[in-house]
Amino acid sequence: MHFIKSVSYKYWFILLPFIISIGCLSGTRPEVRLSPKLDKRIYQITPLPLTVGIYIEPTLRNYVQEVPLKQDEAGTPYYVFPNFVFPIGETLSSKIVEMSRIVFKKAILIDSLQNKEALDGILAISIKNSEIELRMDTSVWRAIGRHNLSITASFLDPKLNKVWSSEVAVEGKGLDFITSKVEQEWWMTTGPKFGPAVDDAIQKLTYELAQKIIASKEISGIKN
Repeated sequence: MHFIKSVSYKYWFILLPFIISIGCLSGTRPEVRLSPKLDKRIYQITPLPLTVGIYIEPTLRNYVQEVPLKQDEAGTPYYVFPNFVFPIGETLSSKIVEMSRIVFKKAILIDSLQNKEALDGILAISIKNSEIELRMDTSVWRAIGRHNLSITASFLDPKLNKVWSSEVAVEGKGLDFITSKVEQEWWMTTGPKFGPAVDDAIQKLTYELAQKIIASKEISGIKN
């Protein structure tokens, strides 16, 4: 790809169809790298004195979302990318477990509601909705990512009676700007960074879920 750097900007779009034809922008796209962090305020929570099983439904655990890139300009797109693939379920599940081990005295990941562990209750999580929008705005050379993410959380007593249920919905956002010619060429071959929009949604969701768990009188009073 070194020959591209020596070509002036005005010839770039002439070369683009040729690059596509030789496979530079084709093939299967690797999964988008996700690396969300927990909101720092979660670490300030006083844990509930409960031993809880964390059950994450398989639909959520295995959830992978494939998203196309939209462009603001009409007509022939400047950029041709394979769809972006987000391994949301694996990442979100791990962060829910990490958060639960802070919020509860003890949190055990379980594979089934029919669990044999001695538990004070079970926190069950399922995915409700995930909408990701990826846009390229070439007028100001930026990529915009938005992620509307929602889950349903339920707390069951040891006999599997539901004592609490809530929905958590958040919107994550991310921006990726071109600030140099080198970054522009990287975009043309690899694509913008859209992972931060999903990271932002996961961070917000785990924080909101922690807040709702702590505020629930049904959960905090389970041993009373």
